[in-house]
Amino acid sequence: MSRKTVCVGGRSVIADWAAQWIRQYFDAEANRAAAVAAKGRPYAFPAYDRMNTGSGPNELNDGDLLAPVLLNVAPQLHAVLNLQAVRPDLEAVLAAIPPRLTLQDAVASGVHTEPLRRLGELLDDPALLRGVGGTILMKIMHRKRPLFLPLYDTQVYACYCGPGAQYPIRKSPQRTWAEFFPLLGDAMARDLDGQPDTWKALVSWAPDDVSVLRVLDVVAWNLGSRRGVHTPEPIDLNDAPEQ
Repeated sequence: MSRKTVCVGGRSVIADWAAQWIRQYFDAEANRAAAVAAKGRPYAFPAYDRMNTGSGPNELNDGDLLAPVLLNVAPQLHAVLNLQAVRPDLEAVLAAIPPRLTLQDAVASGVHTEPLRRLGELLDDPALLRGVGGTILMKIMHRKRPLFLPLYDTQVYACYCGPGAQYPIRKSPQRTWAEFFPLLGDAMARDLDGQPDTWKALVSWAPDDVSVLRVLDVVAWNLGSRRGVHTPEPIDLNDAPEQ
């Protein structure tokens, strides 16, 4: 069994445990079986990732705005109405991000700040997106640019923000969303660039159309919620399937 670790912000886990989380999460057949089982608890793949709303890559229709429901985050009525009102602003952000641009490449060239800042500014204006936080917004936007826009929730925050020196972002109640999102993007890119072989092996346990940012989110979700302490039969990364 490999004892290599993978880091997500200020937290880390044995890499073959992370591989087990990924394999379980992206097992579409097991998730469909759990959906029909009594007290079954399916994961969101493929319902969220492959949800077909009929919109284009730079478009957000009403179905797209409801995608967070599939990740157990339900926007309320006033949130949906406010999202509809800023739809042109959100679509403008998408149009400014090339579909194949990765977060790592964007950070390396310094072009990640502007689109992430623009999304944060919408959240910072209480008159625009009342009822919408970073979790809902990024769960909507990630599906349209899965290579560039990360998912976000309290588990991700727990991995990347903390009081110790190991956390890349220090907690600050005064920090705005416009300030926070670029910091988060930079920290995630450094994690991915710092362990490229490990993340390549972890991604190999997910379907081909799943991005490394989605895989990172699954690991962060487990780490941030302190799940996976009693992980069954960890997998050795040396046995990962060929890409």
